[in-house]
Amino acid sequence: MNTKTTSTRRSFLKSGAMLAAPLAAAVPSAVKADDELRARLARLEDESSIRKLHQLWVQQMNAGAGAATPLFVVPEDAAFRPVVRSIAADHTGQPDVIEVAADGKSAAGRFPCAVEMEETIAPDCTLAQMAHAQGGGFVRRMERRLLKVEYVKVSGEWAIKKIEFTPV
Repeated sequence: MNTKTTSTRRSFLKSGAMLAAPLAAAVPSAVKADDELRARLARLEDESSIRKLHQLWVQQMNAGAGAATPLFVVPEDAAFRPVVRSIAADHTGQPDVIEVAADGKSAAGRFPCAVEMEETIAPDCTLAQMAHAQGGGFVRRMERRLLKVEYVKVSGEWAIKKIEFTPV
């Protein structure tokens, strides 16, 4: 009888170990899923921060303030400001794309937009000289462009590193 009790205990321990094995295997996959969720959440938070930064920059450009220094890591070219007068989202183009690098320290964005461009007329004739004297002397036009922006994370905050308009 004593032998039978021992074998029953062994079978109980064996069945307990067999039931616990799948649970032990599930723990690393749960940890992996948790890490994937954290990485996805961090990426979505980064994309949201970049969108807010982009919207702030567009608002400042449309208000005529140009590029605000705190938004940029590298100051923009002086020739950039007089050329672009306003920027509007181009809903007929492709959707906005923001790609955050795997290390989370840099990102790139592509935004289809309609840009109001302004060109100064060369003052080589009397009519152009008169236009300049009266505060005019420029031609404005709207163009569809693709805005390519490079972002970098500095001290935990996103900043604009480089901006480029390319024709569509």
